[in-house]
Amino acid sequence: MDVFEFRTQLVGEYEQFTRSFTRIRADDIRGYVDRQYDSQRYWPEPLIQINPNFRPGGTVDALVQAGQLSPACSGIFRLGKSATSAGVTLPLHQHQAEAVSLALAGESYVLTTGTGSGKSLGYFIPIVDACLKARQADPTPRTRAIVIYPMNALANSQLEELKKFVGSDPATRAVSFGRYTGQESDDERQAMAATPPDILLTNFMMLELLMTRQNDIDRAVMRNAKGLRFLVLDELHTYRGRQGADVALLVRRVREALSDRLICIGTSATMASEGSQLQRNAIVADVAQRLFGTPIAARNIVTETLRRTTPEHATLDSVRPHLAAAIRAGVPTNLGYDALAAHPMSVWVELTLGLTYEDDKPCRAKPRTLADAARLLSTDSGESIDVCRAYLQQFMLRAYVVTDASGKSLFAFKLHQFIAGGGKVYTTLEAPGRRAITLDGQQFVSGDELRQRRYFHTHFCRDCGQEYLPVWDTEGPEGRTFEVRDIEERQHGDEQVKFGFLMPDGRNLWEPENLERYPESWLEERTDGEWRIKSPQRKFLPQPVTVRPDGVTHQQGLQAWFIPGSFRFCLACGVAHTTAGKDSLRLTTLSGEGRSSATTMLTLSALRYLYEQDQQLSPDAKKLLGFTDNRQDAALQAGHFNDFLQVLLTRSALLSAVQKSSTLSLSEREVANAVFEALGFHRDDPAVRAEYMQQPELKGNTRRQVQEAMRGILGYRAYFDLRRGWRFNNPNLEQLGLIRIAYQDLDDLASDTAKWSQAPQVLQAATPRDRARVLRELFDFMRQGLCIATRYLDRIEQEQMRTQSYANLREPWGFTEDERPMPARWFVTARPATETDRRGRKLRLDDFLVIGSSRSRLGRLLRQGSTWGGANPYYRAINDRTWSDVLDALLKAAESYGLVRKEKTDFGLTGWQLNGTKIMWQPGDGQSQRQAEDNPFFRGLYRNIAALLDNPAHQLFDFEAREHTAQVEQQDRMEREARFRFTEKDRDEWRSKTGGELEWLPVLFCSPTMELGVDISSLNTVYMRNVPPTPANYAQRSGRAGRAGQPALVITYCAAQSPHDQYYFRDPVRMVHGQVNAPTLDLANLELIKSHMHAIWLAETGKRLGNSVRDLLDMGQPETLPVAEDVARDLDKADATRRAHERGVRVLAMLASELTPRSAPWFTDQWADSVFRRAYQAFDGALQRWRDLYRATAQAIELNFKIENNPAASERERREAGQRHNEARKQRDLLLAGDSAFNSDFYTYRYLASQGYLPGYNFPRLPLLAYLPARRGRIGRESFLSRPRFLALSEFGPYSLIYHEGSQYRVTKALLTITGQDQVSEGARLPTEVARLCPTCGYGHFRSQRDADRCVSCGATLADAQEVKDLYRIENVSTKRAERITANEEERVRQGYEMQTTLQFAQAEGKLQMLTTVVEDAQGPLLEMQYGPAATVWRMNFGWRRRKKNAIKGFTINPVTGHWVGGVDDGSGESAADDEAPPDKTPPQRIVPYVEDRRNILIVRPHHHLGVLKKETLTTLQYALKRGIEAVYQLEESELMSEPLPTRDDRRSILLFEAAEGGAGVLTRLATEPAALSAVAAKALEVMHFLAPPAGQPWTRKALTEELDGDGKPLCEAGCYRCLLSYYNQPDHTLIDRRDKDAGGLLLDILCRLTQARARQGTQGRAPDEHDAQLARTAGSTLEQAWLDHVGQHGLRKPDRGQHTIAAANACADFFYDDLNLAVFIDGPHHETEARRTADSAIDRKLDELGYLVVRFPKEQPRWPDIFKNHADLFGPGKA
Repeated sequence: MDVFEFRTQLVGEYEQFTRSFTRIRADDIRGYVDRQYDSQRYWPEPLIQINPNFRPGGTVDALVQAGQLSPACSGIFRLGKSATSAGVTLPLHQHQAEAVSLALAGESYVLTTGTGSGKSLGYFIPIVDACLKARQADPTPRTRAIVIYPMNALANSQLEELKKFVGSDPATRAVSFGRYTGQESDDERQAMAATPPDILLTNFMMLELLMTRQNDIDRAVMRNAKGLRFLVLDELHTYRGRQGADVALLVRRVREALSDRLICIGTSATMASEGSQLQRNAIVADVAQRLFGTPIAARNIVTETLRRTTPEHATLDSVRPHLAAAIRAGVPTNLGYDALAAHPMSVWVELTLGLTYEDDKPCRAKPRTLADAARLLSTDSGESIDVCRAYLQQFMLRAYVVTDASGKSLFAFKLHQFIAGGGKVYTTLEAPGRRAITLDGQQFVSGDELRQRRYFHTHFCRDCGQEYLPVWDTEGPEGRTFEVRDIEERQHGDEQVKFGFLMPDGRNLWEPENLERYPESWLEERTDGEWRIKSPQRKFLPQPVTVRPDGVTHQQGLQAWFIPGSFRFCLACGVAHTTAGKDSLRLTTLSGEGRSSATTMLTLSALRYLYEQDQQLSPDAKKLLGFTDNRQDAALQAGHFNDFLQVLLTRSALLSAVQKSSTLSLSEREVANAVFEALGFHRDDPAVRAEYMQQPELKGNTRRQVQEAMRGILGYRAYFDLRRGWRFNNPNLEQLGLIRIAYQDLDDLASDTAKWSQAPQVLQAATPRDRARVLRELFDFMRQGLCIATRYLDRIEQEQMRTQSYANLREPWGFTEDERPMPARWFVTARPATETDRRGRKLRLDDFLVIGSSRSRLGRLLRQGSTWGGANPYYRAINDRTWSDVLDALLKAAESYGLVRKEKTDFGLTGWQLNGTKIMWQPGDGQSQRQAEDNPFFRGLYRNIAALLDNPAHQLFDFEAREHTAQVEQQDRMEREARFRFTEKDRDEWRSKTGGELEWLPVLFCSPTMELGVDISSLNTVYMRNVPPTPANYAQRSGRAGRAGQPALVITYCAAQSPHDQYYFRDPVRMVHGQVNAPTLDLANLELIKSHMHAIWLAETGKRLGNSVRDLLDMGQPETLPVAEDVARDLDKADATRRAHERGVRVLAMLASELTPRSAPWFTDQWADSVFRRAYQAFDGALQRWRDLYRATAQAIELNFKIENNPAASERERREAGQRHNEARKQRDLLLAGDSAFNSDFYTYRYLASQGYLPGYNFPRLPLLAYLPARRGRIGRESFLSRPRFLALSEFGPYSLIYHEGSQYRVTKALLTITGQDQVSEGARLPTEVARLCPTCGYGHFRSQRDADRCVSCGATLADAQEVKDLYRIENVSTKRAERITANEEERVRQGYEMQTTLQFAQAEGKLQMLTTVVEDAQGPLLEMQYGPAATVWRMNFGWRRRKKNAIKGFTINPVTGHWVGGVDDGSGESAADDEAPPDKTPPQRIVPYVEDRRNILIVRPHHHLGVLKKETLTTLQYALKRGIEAVYQLEESELMSEPLPTRDDRRSILLFEAAEGGAGVLTRLATEPAALSAVAAKALEVMHFLAPPAGQPWTRKALTEELDGDGKPLCEAGCYRCLLSYYNQPDHTLIDRRDKDAGGLLLDILCRLTQARARQGTQGRAPDEHDAQLARTAGSTLEQAWLDHVGQHGLRKPDRGQHTIAAANACADFFYDDLNLAVFIDGPHHETEARRTADSAIDRKLDELGYLVVRFPKEQPRWPDIFKNHADLFGPGKA
């Protein structure tokens, strides 16, 4: 494949696509945007990256001959083995050989090399060798090695790799191996237990179950692994945060249970790319030691060793003189591998693009752009850049084709293409030509020191391109002021502030007095016959204003019109929007498409190139793997692609059918069948029938009926697609001029003068041609409003089609269950007097009528002279009074020719419809009638696809996308993997398993589930829908492509409003060749360690728990559901608890270095005992949530059963109760199931993990569950989706949308926790809570602390504390399917909620578990930080962010059924209807939903020495630190939460907590590592566009240097989307100022000082200064003060208190350490008497008996250092 041409084609099509939507009226904006597009701003040159070659390290045969490996290894490790060939010995890379030698020496090691470097062989070879040797010594089968993979897909891939070498037939293998990941059958598992494999491949979750679950097979597998020799952790760098800490604990438990003499092996991508090789190795060794809990020396970190492919003696200097001649001679096509390797160009390519040198050692070069490489080649050769670029591309393709004897290419390479979304245009409020224009989201014109010139978001009318600026209409200090508004924001915190739009109008485009310019629906006729604006519309009338660039109204400035409220019609072109809808859809931004459309188009473009133009790739290589970091985004994208494709195919089939018609015309009778045949659905091919039929094997009349139903739906879609502008991002065939709609007999009617003899003068005087034009305008107006009499739009026919569709047709060809086909409407000539039907019910007129009054678009058109040919003077007589005469004459004449029919409507008016049989589809001339609808890209696309459909061998039906995420069931995931790989083996296995053929799947959109190590050797295209969180993620994802050495293309889409994406878009090398940070781990997490102790206890009980939670409970007592007697008896055993305690203590001993008083203040010697003694009670408590869920569903069943059988209930109430009854039963069945389901959330062990009782790894702890019902038409199964509760509070919030398997589901109710019968009685109320928030620091006082007078945290009075009432904890929610995901969805719809977080520090023995740190530099203190491990965090949902009444918090809920009541309140006055009415009459209750969890938190507050910071300074500091932390620790934006405390309106400190499960350990590091915050501050300054100082120079405020753009101007003034602004912090944009101008740059001073600052810690919640002062006050003598000084000077651990009385020993310690129970005595001269010594000895003995530690210091101070040194485990090592 020519990857360069592939890239050019993709970028070219994307450019066409994205520019096709840009329609801008203003010359200056259009010119600026065109110049930016032409500069390739959004699709810069790709990076070219050459795969390295590794230095050889001998062969397996050589190691055998040297006596290092067993002789049998020679036959196993060979390449090219087959039935007829023994193959050749396996060559080794040097790093593989080093790894093998370390293993042979019995040493643990880590192999850290790049992707595709053969890491797995680095441990498989020594393991196989050890197994062979061990079998010779003892043939007893047992497991000698366990390999742990982070994902099943990786384990599956490695299993196939092993089979290649060791063999596929278990009977003939010299070494046995098996996979145990939960995918195996019972027979396979039993075989493994009976005959243990030498090597066990598993994942950490399954190994956890093997250790904990006590069924016979698990016990046998673990018994067989006693004396384990090897433990391997693959992909070590992925074990971060909660998952990594869990795995570290699991490894220690494995070592304790199976063998402590393990060889521990880790593999990893290249980690910690900064610093020298020795420094990097030390970092990796530290991570490995923490994970394995065993020493690993830095020398045992094996890194990759690269080598030259070209001759070693050749250099850039030696080949430069020969480059020009080589280029002029052309690319050599006849050279072999060695000759081409010696070619001057090969040397230049390798030394420029492939390798660089570090300490004389070759290492990977940073990738360069193709243009940069061409420029360098031009400089070195003297040839032109264009010649060099072309030559370089051809040479690289040739170098791939030329291979050595083993089939390895000379150069394998990848192209990395980053593409950015167009985003928005930003302009100032100045006259065209003088206004500033930018495409970079920022607040002020860069360089505008006074900040008068403010940038406003600029949107454009989709029809004419007129610009509109969303604004807030406010009252400022200088009077009326317009402020910047995001178009989605419609409700301001200040109720007096209104939203609207400004339209600059220096050319008097708008004429307010001309009523012709207003939409018809705005006007009404007065009694005197004159027209006026309706009174409800007057408040929306445009207002003339003159504004300055800062938005203040002024006599001098820009003339503009302010449009209050939503965008209702365009003042320039008149296009009106009458129905409710989003302003962001009515107006367009720079590029009309969003991320989903861009992804779909790039994906489709890639597939079309691979299928239509590429001639070299094998069929199974023509596919694309897409990645996104959110599983719901993957679901959205797959649905978007499939819907877009279905619309594309349907329209292209219609175009093909029209073009192929013998008469070049299709009638109503022909159109449906013609489209059916154009799609090929008529062919007798089961594969084609399977595309649209649920049962393609149907025959005879049944098949014909299904096919007829399909024709009916295609006919409906052909008519429905004639609607006006219903798909903004996908114009239809008529709009593009590809087809035209003709009307039979229209010309005859226009020419029939007799029919017009009695008509109004304008019609009599018109020529036949003019009359035909007028008739066509009338008919088009009616047709585009679906005023058509045809069976396809008949309500009864449509209902029959829906029934047939559900039963027989597949989505998306058939109707989906939520699709409501639109029936025909009626055309009326005037607006009805009333909007009710004959029975008085209010109706939506738009559902039934299309109004063609004199003020409608049709009326305005017919009052224009040009419509009548320009020579008919009587058109001026058409006015409001004569309009109906003209229209009646037209319609009656048309009726006489059968073109229309009429009928009396329910509104009392005569309604008209076009006769469908008179409509003809004909080929168009390829010219759009309106410039606004012209789109060359789509015109070409439809023509192209129509041509493909004409070829029966086309593969367009194969174009399908599916999602592959953790929320897809495992069986479905595995099937999709097989369909995507589509190897011969996959097809054979599917055939033998199902008897059918495996369907090809060319597009898979994944969350990171497919990122790790999955070998899809034929894949050459990877697409990323967002920039991955870290370079490690990018390397893994991009590494899926080109694994067989073929050229590959990696495309990354960068969102315009994501600072993370834009940061890497500006410098993609940072991502492609970036630093892979070592994972951070928090191994001192209380909840985490407790869960592992529980696992040990559960294993020691020997009790096998059933698959379902119901097996543990006595279901015969439904009120209490206690633990079943036999279960309780087997679990609550004293001897099991004692054994567990002994094992737990051994495991905890392996964590001694982690469980220090500082990092784990909760840990004491008694802690383990208390955990194991309470293990059974905790087990019982963990089952409570299941009990609550079960009782809630049982109550719902009972409640709805009563309504179903209540004769007094209405039919609707009974029907809805029946649906809810059925849904509740399915929910109950899910709870009771467990047998099916290792992957079910209610599988016993997974459930216990979700409750935090057992280790959870990557499963959310205490998740919030969302129930998704099954769908009709045999699609999908009912299921629960789980999300971490902090994310789920918004993602699963009231009325939010969940995207899953092609559908959107709306959250309609909370599944309530039933606490008793009272709750379901009439007038029931949910039990709620109250919290009081400290007005000074935001600390939460709830439950036991609720009635405190003073803040527990800061001591402030709580007299004015904010009281949050009606708090109700949400545990689970239920959804209702809303609709199919369509191509109109660009981003997931996120409901805007106002969230607030509060916290409580944990307490132990009456003390707050909180560490206070002061960050200070040489000038003094800067920040004070409070770190709270395992703090209780409450996250509250106060309601809609844009709600009308901000003081009212929360949502209304039906307290019996749990249904949310009231719909969406976004402040627009247009609340979304709440269509799911509660089934009973219970009054709704207002609640504030909240979730509760324990998290490590960090509070950062400016030190009081800095004074009170302005809110702009503190807000900017908040986001600067957040971006700095994200960049340094490689976190996603959503992983780290930051909020101001106590409230957004009163900012005094910053709360940081990690949203990710268990966290990544980042906050712990910030709180405990002295220099951590300085690195964050330095990175924050870089992100904020300041250049780093020269090496060795400090950051200083005076020396700060701005990063400049190409014009020498700063990149932004106050903030932009490339630095601190983001989609998530839009409400704070006006407070963000990177220069902190109002405070004189204080922020920059703080950040610069922070880069040189260090953190100093206190204890017990005290600041260090306060701590020191308290200790000094308690020092009873100068000797004690000297001891304190010594401790401080030498950096030793300070005591917690002085003069501490220990009454039981009748003693008073001079100093005391609380967590160590350590008493320190400073013995002065009076202790030297004999009597005193005797008394001291008695005290020491008594203290020892009581469990205290005692250390005594004599009066001789020179002896103190030795005493401290001997007790370093107590006092710390001190300063070096």
